[in-house]
Amino acid sequence: MKYKKAYFLSPVLMMVLSTTLLFAGAAFAVPTKIEDRTEYSTSLNSVASVIMNWYGSLITSSDVKGGDITFNMLNVNEQLRNYRSKYPQNISQIVITSTNLMKLSESDDYQFKVKSKVTYKVNNKEHTQARNEAFVFNGSLLTHPNIIPIKTISLNNMEEADKLETNQYDQFHYKVREFTYAWLAYIDGVKTLTSTMNAKAWLNKATYSLKIGAEQVEGSIAPTLEKKKKLLTQGGHLLKSLDVKKDSANTNIFVINLILEWKGVNQTGKPVIAKIHQKIKVKVKADKSWEVISIKEEHLLPIIAPWMGLVC
Repeated sequence: MKYKKAYFLSPVLMMVLSTTLLFAGAAFAVPTKIEDRTEYSTSLNSVASVIMNWYGSLITSSDVKGGDITFNMLNVNEQLRNYRSKYPQNISQIVITSTNLMKLSESDDYQFKVKSKVTYKVNNKEHTQARNEAFVFNGSLLTHPNIIPIKTISLNNMEEADKLETNQYDQFHYKVREFTYAWLAYIDGVKTLTSTMNAKAWLNKATYSLKIGAEQVEGSIAPTLEKKKKLLTQGGHLLKSLDVKKDSANTNIFVINLILEWKGVNQTGKPVIAKIHQKIKVKVKADKSWEVISIKEEHLLPIIAPWMGLVC
């Protein structure tokens, strides 16, 4: 099988190995052309959102941190429904240990390989299963909202593993990340994952404040993103870290803190690399759906900088 592009993410989807998801560091192949950087970020964030949905929907334990968690598994075909029977029952958590993203040259589909560890119970006894799976995503994922994004899944290896000394990779963990990656894909121009974000409930009424150096903007989301696009014209966002903080005064409110890296060019054509802090305040409504109240974004480093030399 021939491949056009390979994006090696084994240190990347440490994104789910800890609450500080690291996309930084060791060697995954980040494209150098600006156009490829945009494609890289949008495809990675879109695929990651769907993967978070898939694994989160496999977890059967209830969760209280974010209300009753639900995952929308619409557009899953018969083949994928049959594949789900290959997972154990009573899964309490899933830890993703490594990933690899490729674009297949024959079809322009994306292949996403995932190694994971699944914790589950049989007769009240806890077990851990190590899995090595390959997901193939429809190449139209970024442009057509009505397609089935996952075309096929294959199980390359499965074996018993040592017990995991953690319990934090639950439904809420995956729901936050499903939402976050959909949002990052959206702000880079992908409009096919708005249902994942429950966008109809808040996209036109949440406030969005933006601070880039001396530039400060506050208003609704669409005009604020338009202002940002005029300053940072072409490129993409990648997640560097994520943590969640509950509102001590209101148990139905939590804040997703993101550190993002943006690479691209500005309105003058100069290379830009930016470190961005976003605070997304979310309300869990009575029907358990999530609604964004506000987004605050601040650029922590000067937006004009050389490609090399950024310390994160």
